[in-house]
Amino acid sequence: MLAVDVSNYSVTTVNLAVDMAASVQTGLLGLFIEDEDLLQVSGLPCTREITLTTTRERPTSTDQMQRSLRSVAQQFKQTLQREAQASQIAWHFDTVRGRMRDIGLKSERDVTYTIFGRSVSHRLQPSRKIRGIRKILLILDDSPRQKLALDVVLRRFHHEKIELTLVGEDPRQKLSSVLSSQIAGKDSELELARYDRDDLFELLARAGPSFDCAIMSQHENNADLPRILNALRCPTILVA
Repeated sequence: MLAVDVSNYSVTTVNLAVDMAASVQTGLLGLFIEDEDLLQVSGLPCTREITLTTTRERPTSTDQMQRSLRSVAQQFKQTLQREAQASQIAWHFDTVRGRMRDIGLKSERDVTYTIFGRSVSHRLQPSRKIRGIRKILLILDDSPRQKLALDVVLRRFHHEKIELTLVGEDPRQKLSSVLSSQIAGKDSELELARYDRDDLFELLARAGPSFDCAIMSQHENNADLPRILNALRCPTILVA
């Protein structure tokens, strides 16, 4: 499932979700969330919209915002259809009203991977012209599905230098050999940085916004999960 709202829909995040679905040979659900808070604020008498190009102000309304949200939702649906059909994977689309953190984290659907879009997800777009450092955060648990998610992300950056930050202990102690085989013979450089779980929130406070992608378990502590997501500014893959 790819969950986005009006502030963080992007083609590159859709491509990531399509790659994930194709790799595990499953269907893809695109879930567009009409931000309940945004709709409420847009109806207040004091709320104004400022145009970036002209800096002019104009009043807003709930109806106007609803139309704007539906326009972005339609763009999202069309992109999802195009990319999913090109990869020959089954896809579905749904629109719900609520809050991203509530709907995405408490989905009653049978979902293996949940991907949260982020407003800076254009950073995920691979570039062969400019070689930069791509930063991936992996919060380890004992799920083999994390490796599949990491496979997909590494392939997207396979022509660039990658800095992989590992948080926690590898339960199987096989991750290093897996990573070595992943990049063998490819035009990539991989650097590993390891942190204890106790250092996670200090790491996020310092480097959270700089990650290009994050992978973690959906079964994180109920108190920790929202804190982690709030600290990140990148597409985040939650593994069931």
